[in-house]
Amino acid sequence: MTIPEEVKYKLENYLWFRERSKRGEGLVKLALRSINCENLYCDGRTLSVKEMADFAIKYDSYRHAWGMITRTHPELRGSDYADGETLAELKQKELGYY
Repeated sequence: MTIPEEVKYKLENYLWFRERSKRGEGLVKLALRSINCENLYCDGRTLSVKEMADFAIKYDSYRHAWGMITRTHPELRGSDYADGETLAELKQKELGYY
């Protein structure tokens, strides 16, 4: 199953995964699982630099797939989808970009 197919399946079958507020948690789990590190992380082991780099690449791919699918399939959007711009602005202020 490709990353977009996996994300679409999750969006179709897990309503919580549609919410922006839960997106990060779901994508982290998918990315860790895809690099065979989910159990290592859950057991409290520190990931190596290579594992972290692999995770970052996978997470970004999953994040892009989530965004692409929710843009093109409105029926798979969560109740907080429209809040995306506001949430992004708040996060940018929190991080000191404004």
